[in-house]
Order: sequence, then structure tokens, then C-alpha cells
Amino acid sequence: MELKELVNQTLAIFEISTVSELSSALYDTVIHNRTEKYISFKMMVGDLTVDWLQKIFQYYEADRKEKMQDYTPVSLARFCAKLTESDDETVVLDLCAGSGALTIQKWNENSKLHFVCAEYDNKVIPYLLFNLAIRNINAVVLHEDVLSGEVYKIYKITAGQDFSYVSDNGEERYNDMCTS
Repeated sequence: MELKELVNQTLAIFEISTVSELSSALYDTVIHNRTEKYISFKMMVGDLTVDWLQKIFQYYEADRKEKMQDYTPVSLARFCAKLTESDDETVVLDLCAGSGALTIQKWNENSKLHFVCAEYDNKVIPYLLFNLAIRNINAVVLHEDVLSGEVYKIYKITAGQDFSYVSDNGEERYNDMCTS
């Protein structure tokens, strides 16, 4: 699917007119568990092994000058997923998750894994949350400065029948959340 077609159809699904509104629309979708949006998006793209939202974010929203944001090429993400594979893996940590490209490639290899995704930029976090929810992935997303260790917000993503449920756990401590 061409980028322009992907953007136009995505904007239509979320009933918005510009890509700058997409982050808010994605956040609203995941926080309110709007499964009709998940269904529409999944029907549009078909193949969930691809990070479709990364294409949109990188072209229209990435801040390459100040934040040096750039995407992880699919070939590198696949290589890392294979390279880090082990027989006893159960949890995967993605410290600079972005929209979830590396996480999605690991999930493509083993959909039963639990993921912990840390991301600093709150503009891309809704893309990540949506990507996890639409794939029915179990995860914790930390809005975190991984260099200082400061956690601003925590989201718990719990797999359901078809899509994950996203809950905003605010400032709840990560260790407390993992034991519940």
C-alpha cells in the first residue's frame, strides 16, 4: 500500500483530517478500547507483521533535527529479533520502543512473549499502544527517560480475545504492577 493511500484511509478510520491529529485519535482509541477502530484498521492493512503506523509517523511526525528520531529498518529489526532469540525467553525489553518496530518483529517470531517497552516521546506512545493492542500483545509500556530512569507514566496492555485492553496506570510503580 502506498503511503498516501495508507494515510488517507487511516485518517478516514479515525475520522480526522490531518496526521497531526492522529496521535490523539490513537490515544483515544486505546484508552477507550474502541474495538471498531481496531477492526477497521486491521481490515484495511490485513498484514499485522508490518508496522504500518511507523511509516506514517516517520514521514510526517518524526523530529529528526532535535530528537534525532529515525526508524528501525525492517531488515535490522528482523535481524535483532532472530539474534536475541532463546529457547527460554518469556519477556522482551525494548528500551527505545518508538512505534514498536523491534517489538513487532519479536512478536512475529513468538507471539506468546510478554513485552516491556520504554519510550520517552509521548507523541509516539499512542502509536506504540495502538500497535500492541491491535496485535493482542501482553505488555507494559513505560513513558520513561531510560537514561535517568525517571518514569512518567505506565500503561498495562492485557491481551484479550481479539485485541489487547490498554489501561493507564498513571504513576503506579512498575514492580507493583507486575505482581498484580
